[in-house]
Amino acid sequence: MHFVIEVDDLSFYARLNVPAPTLCPDCRHARRLAMRNERTFYKRACNSCKKSLIAYYPQEKPQVVWCPECWWSDKLDPFQYGKDFDFSRPFFEQFKEMYVKVPTLSLDVVNCHDSEYVSYCGDDKRCYLDIAGEANMDCYYTKFVKYSTNCVDCSFLYNSELAYECVNCHRVNNCSFLNRCLDCHNVHLSYDCRGCTDCFGCWNLRNKQYHIFNQPYSREDYKKKIAELKRNSYATLELLKKEFARESQKALVRFAQLTNCTKCTGDVQEQSKNVKESFDITKSEDSKWLCDVLDAKDCYDLDFSLYKPEQSIELISTLNMTYSGFCNASHFCNHTWYSDKCNNSSNLFGCIAVNKKQYCILNKQYTRESFDKLRTRIIEQMKRAGEWGEYFPVGTSGFGYNETVAQEYFPLTEQQTKSKGFPWWDKPPGTRGKETLKPYQIPDTIEEVQDSLTKEILVCVCGRNYRIVGYELALYRKMGIPIPRECPECRHLNRNKIAGERHLWKRRCCCNGETSSKGQASREKESETIHGPWPVYQNTTSHFHGKNPCPNEFETSYSPERKELIYCEQCYNAEII
Repeated sequence: MHFVIEVDDLSFYARLNVPAPTLCPDCRHARRLAMRNERTFYKRACNSCKKSLIAYYPQEKPQVVWCPECWWSDKLDPFQYGKDFDFSRPFFEQFKEMYVKVPTLSLDVVNCHDSEYVSYCGDDKRCYLDIAGEANMDCYYTKFVKYSTNCVDCSFLYNSELAYECVNCHRVNNCSFLNRCLDCHNVHLSYDCRGCTDCFGCWNLRNKQYHIFNQPYSREDYKKKIAELKRNSYATLELLKKEFARESQKALVRFAQLTNCTKCTGDVQEQSKNVKESFDITKSEDSKWLCDVLDAKDCYDLDFSLYKPEQSIELISTLNMTYSGFCNASHFCNHTWYSDKCNNSSNLFGCIAVNKKQYCILNKQYTRESFDKLRTRIIEQMKRAGEWGEYFPVGTSGFGYNETVAQEYFPLTEQQTKSKGFPWWDKPPGTRGKETLKPYQIPDTIEEVQDSLTKEILVCVCGRNYRIVGYELALYRKMGIPIPRECPECRHLNRNKIAGERHLWKRRCCCNGETSSKGQASREKESETIHGPWPVYQNTTSHFHGKNPCPNEFETSYSPERKELIYCEQCYNAEII
């Protein structure tokens, strides 16, 4: 795939003394994600204390796995596994040999209580299958949810309570099936609503109350109509979803959700400046190719990196890394390169599980002078071998490609994976064919469900078995939500689709400018040629381009094949704000 290296990119690479990349942004992204297993869990024993635990690695893999108590204790001496650099062999080969031997954390979690199967989380309480969460309480089957309580099946949700199947939302309460909504209470099955209360099946509303499918009602009529909808019925809810999908085609879609941003491209960014081709970003500047990153400054190619990363390149699952590159799951380090699970350290190169140290290479301690000399020689060797400036090869971590986040965003079949030389793990966790209850046997409404359902084994359309656990059932009852017919993994993948693609296409604004009903027919015909076979929105207000088609072009994560009405910022604000 062809890709462009711009002048600003070359300047960045020169400052970090790394060459320009040889792979396109997507391939670099997939390679990093292949280092991160965040939701494929196994039961096994700690290789140190032998107690039973939940880990990213099954017992049969050669990786040494320790529980957090052992790993963070004085029992782990990373220098025990140190080695001299062999200049007759590639760096990546030597690093991988050491990777298998150095004990790794069973799960990457910090200060989580009464929380099982949580991953890359901090300060969670009573959570289950919460991924990349922070300071959540009683949240289940969630991804990148922060400071929230009593939420189920949500992704990219912040400061919310009592939420179900909400994606890209902030400060919502007692809401379900929302996408890109802010400051809403008791709003359900809606898109792009802000400051709304008691609404159902709505889109593009601002500070409204008592609306159903964008039609206003009195308080009494609204409550009567909502009761008639019977959204606590699974069969009825599925019909309502289809109706909403059809009706919400009238919604206007802003080409990108860029809030208080300057010179940014990508989607779902806040308070950022000069951040290009990046997604789910907050308070960052002068950076490029970031995903799920907070407070970055002058960084390229980062994933899941938080707490002020600066002057860094190719990091994943890190906190507060500065002047560093090509690291995984390392925190509060500076001048650290090609390292894994190192913490509170500086001037490391090729290290694993080194904490509160400096001037180390391949887990061996050096003086500052000898460190600098050896590091320079190793980099020269890596340059000759074509390794310097490249991230760890897929498979370094010991994960199968299908166990990692790479499979979510860049899916491959087993045959495709092996043809690329990537590892594949053919013993995934979970069961099939063990169900005790068929989908049609599940009660239609949540009121009909008995406590005994938690003892049953259900089956998803994908064939995987799953259960409904007690606290999950309690929340469904509290919110009036029927029992889901899909397993948590399929529900998660569906939310990924709703969240949006992490790729940009060049598009033109769908606004044609005409306002008469006569003009609408001509616009529809024209839109089939320009935008595809779907209607163009009939403007209700004057736009800067008058009755002519909007000339604005932009980069958007909505591909040309999609049927949403994609508007530029100016036209969107003229209609919605």
